[in-house]
Order: sequence, then structure tokens, then C-alpha cells
Amino acid sequence: MDSPEDGDAAVEHPDTAGSAQQVPIWPKVATDYHGALVRLATMRAAGKQYLLFGYVELFPRDIPVPERFTAGERNWAVPNFGGDVTLAGSALPMSTADALAWYEAAALGRVTIPLTASPVEIAAPPFGAEPALGRFCVGETIPFSAQWHGGPRIHRLVPMEDPAEAIQKLGSSTAAREWLATNAGFDPFEYEEWLGSLSLLAPDPLLTGVGHFTYDRKATGSERVVIQAHRRHYEDYPEADAGALKLVILQRRPAGWTEVLPASFDDDGFAIKGYPEPVSETGFAISCPTRGLVRMVPPTLWMEQISVGFGVVDAVLDVEVPSGGRRKPASRYKTSRVKEAGGVHVGEALPLSGAIRIVELQEARKDRLQKQSAPQRLFGVHETDKDDLTGDDLVRMRGEAESYVANLVAGAQRRVIFVDPDFGMRELQNYALRVMRDGVEVTILTGAPHMRKARPDDSAEEAPPEGQTASSTPPGVLLLAQLRHVQGRLGPGTPKVLVMLGSRKPVFHDRFLVIDDVVWASGPSFNELGERIGLISQVHESRIVIAAIERVLDRSMPLADWIAKAGLPELNGDGPDATHA
Repeated sequence: MDSPEDGDAAVEHPDTAGSAQQVPIWPKVATDYHGALVRLATMRAAGKQYLLFGYVELFPRDIPVPERFTAGERNWAVPNFGGDVTLAGSALPMSTADALAWYEAAALGRVTIPLTASPVEIAAPPFGAEPALGRFCVGETIPFSAQWHGGPRIHRLVPMEDPAEAIQKLGSSTAAREWLATNAGFDPFEYEEWLGSLSLLAPDPLLTGVGHFTYDRKATGSERVVIQAHRRHYEDYPEADAGALKLVILQRRPAGWTEVLPASFDDDGFAIKGYPEPVSETGFAISCPTRGLVRMVPPTLWMEQISVGFGVVDAVLDVEVPSGGRRKPASRYKTSRVKEAGGVHVGEALPLSGAIRIVELQEARKDRLQKQSAPQRLFGVHETDKDDLTGDDLVRMRGEAESYVANLVAGAQRRVIFVDPDFGMRELQNYALRVMRDGVEVTILTGAPHMRKARPDDSAEEAPPEGQTASSTPPGVLLLAQLRHVQGRLGPGTPKVLVMLGSRKPVFHDRFLVIDDVVWASGPSFNELGERIGLISQVHESRIVIAAIERVLDRSMPLADWIAKAGLPELNGDGPDATHA
């Protein structure tokens, strides 16, 4: 094959048969960058190393390469996680050629921790190159990119399989994710597309930055857009390449695209373009004849005016909270009342125009769609007083609520967890058996007071159906008998029921429903959904709630063990025949 041009980096890789594979060419990389860092975040579990995230960071010739770094003197043990699980973070300086060789070997399936003379192999999925090796992309937000990178070019090795089970479990550890955010620069579990990936970051080798601003607005509304290129400074800087940079100015307005204009920088690095009206969104692209696209800034809105409001403390209240019993002692606090005191405006607001009106209407549509798509549902709403509701009304309201929750459960792919201190046999039958996918694990976390009492307090005001009497059998005993009956049909798929331990008040006040990794919070208990006005809504910080639930599950007791410890008599026989699974 032809030899690469001066400065183009090429590394030969033998395949398993010993023959040379096609060599990727990275244009001008060998001369543009004088060193690199290989940054890695890894996990060790059950004696095996796993890749969490990593990237190769190339350094232009005016930026010094940092020294070797490791996150702590030894690997960090994940607390309260079970088993010997540790995390490590490292950054190893290399020559540009060695870093590219390491990256290209990873693309072929060999990922290592190159901190020792004998590199340690890391378990990693097969990768898909994006784009092809030897090419870069630019213009997208990179969550771990440093500010000095200035929107770097990037090549990515994308994991072609889901993370290993050990990695997925690690995502439930808040402590581990905080450690990664601190020591790896960001939490890869927040970004599915980056978890388990590798990347090659190549900051613009010719420019340190590009200024982009408007000025010289006239009373007529005309103004100018300025784009200023700031060159790097180092020995043997490629002045000819910098002088050959091509600029394209982009403009987009609320009604659509208006301009894709080729332009060029003058000898001082400026490009100025005038417009007959206030610009809406502008961006730019800069390319080099030998390196390709080096910078891309999509069109973004300009901030024309900033308003700052002021407030002054008008009064300070000293509030005393009376005692609510032994566990709720009296307390006091101070609170301030703030009165508006005007404000200032920096900049000048644009006069109302067709463009601004389109933006206002677009924002109104976004607001409407956001409200319509809010993951929540209000149940039990009715026009009359509760005492005036008919039996049909109650049946309809309960049916709507129960159908909504049943559909959530039916869509589960991996797990369902009910957290409800008043969850009993009827809820088991009504919700917990609704899963449709084989292998979905159903767990119920209920409360000891409800399992022990002969009849739920919240239904005591209702008379039992005609011809029946309230059962004197504790709900926990009835629930266990029904579980054993269901087990005869479902086997390992039978829901697991655990009882919260501790005081007479369960540790959970709210009710929760976990569907895979999504958490729903319910105001009413699942045993009275739809009877009164109540809301079920999706929780934003699911992982925090799931972590709290899992901690309580670890300290809870299986229903059968709890009944034996409580000394409650079990039912003889197979229990109530309430399901024909």
C-alpha cells in the first residue's frame, strides 16, 4: 500500500493468521499531537476486570501532557455492595503512536490496562467503530470533555452488546456512581451510549478557540456577526494550513434555514458578515484541506437581554413548633419574608416580529405537549360528593385505576417491586400476577401491622358483602396460603413477599411500584386505588428510590418466616382457591 503522507499516523496490526490488516490513516495526527493520555475507569468483580469507560486524549503541541495518575493508592472498594467489588481510575501518558496502537488494538478486541510491563486484560464487549477508523466526527456534546478541548474531534468505539450483569448491578450503587463522577469526570451510568465505550479525542490542532459574537446593531435592525479564529503558538506551527482554513457560516431562523455561506478568515483571523435584520441562530463550520472538518458549532440562539430581580427582607418571623409527642419534640425556627424591590435589565429586547411570534407559539406548543406527556395519572375524580357516588361510580373509578396499574405491571421486562405497608391477598391477585413475560421477578414489600391485624382499618367502615362476615384470619396468613396455592401453578415465577421489620410503623410511608428501572410513587395504597382522589406519578430520581427499597428488602423477612416468628397459626390445606393460573 502507499506510504502515508508526512504527519499521517498509521499502525500495522497483524490478524490472528499473522497477515497484515488494512492500516487506518489518521491525517496529520503524528505531527499535530506530541503525546496522549489513556484514561480508564474499570471495575473488578469476582476476580475479573470490566471496562466501565475510557478514552484516549491527544494533546496539541502547545499543551503539556500531564503526568501519570491513579485514583488513590489502591483500588476503591464499593461499600455495602456485597462481594469483593472495587473500582479503579487511571491516566497513563504515552506517545501518540503508542496510544493509537492501543486504541486500534482495542477496536480489534484486545483492551488492556497498560499500567505495568504486563498489561492486564479487561473484559469488554465487541466494538463497532463510529466513524470508520482513521476518521473523526465533530460538533456533538461530549459529557467528559474538558473545557480546553473546545469541542474536539472524536472517534468512538461503541459497545455492540449490553453491559455485563456485574456492570448493570453496579449502576444501583449511589456511592459507586458518585466515585465515578469524581474520579472519572462524569457518571457513565447517566449516559447509556457512553457506558462501556472507548473514544479517541483529538482537539483542534490549529486553533485554541473561535470567538463568535454580534455587534454594530443599527436602529434599522441590521447588525453584523463576527467569527474570530485564535491560532495556537508553537515551534514549526503549520501557518500554511491555518491560512487555508475554510469557513462556512450557518444561519437558521424560526421559520427554517436561511443561509449556508462559504467565507474565509482575513490575515488577523476575522470573518465579518452583515445582515439586514437581527439574526436568530448562527453557527459555523471550519475545515482544513488536509485534516478535514476540525470545528462545527450548530446554530444557537443569541441572548439579547438578561433581567435580574431584587428583593429585600421585609420581616423575620420566629416560629415555634409545638411538641407532637416523645418522638416529635418542640422546636423553633426563623424565616424571612422577602419583598420585591425592582430589578435591572442588561441588553436590549428585540421588538415583536414574525420571528419572535413563531418562537412564542413554538414554546406554547412545547409546554402543552410536556403537560400532556407528564408520566402521572390522577384517579378518583368525580363531580359529586363522595357520599352521593353510586356503586357503579365506585366500580368505574376503581376499574380505571386498577387497569392503569395492571398495564404498567404487564409491561415489565425484568422485575416488579410493590412497596405498600397495606399490600394483601387481594392486591396479590389484582396486580402481582399481571406480569406477561416469563422470568420477570415479582417482589412485594408489605408491613407487619397489616399482616397481623384481622381486618384492614381503611375498610372497617364498609360492611362485608351480603351473606359473608369479616374474616378473623390475619391477612398475612391468608396471603401465605394463597402464595402456596399459586406456587403450585407458577413455580419459580411465584411472587416473593417480604415483611418490613422494626417498630409498629413501617419504615416506608409512601407506596412505590418499581417496573424494571422505573419507579412510580402512589399516594393511595394499592388496596384503595380509585376510591378517593389520589395521584400516581413517575419518580425522576429512580435509582435513589430503588437503592432505598433494596436496603429495606435486605433487612426484611420472608412472609413464612415472619408468620412463624409471630406465632400466627397457618391455614390447613391449600388455602383459598382464588386463582387459576
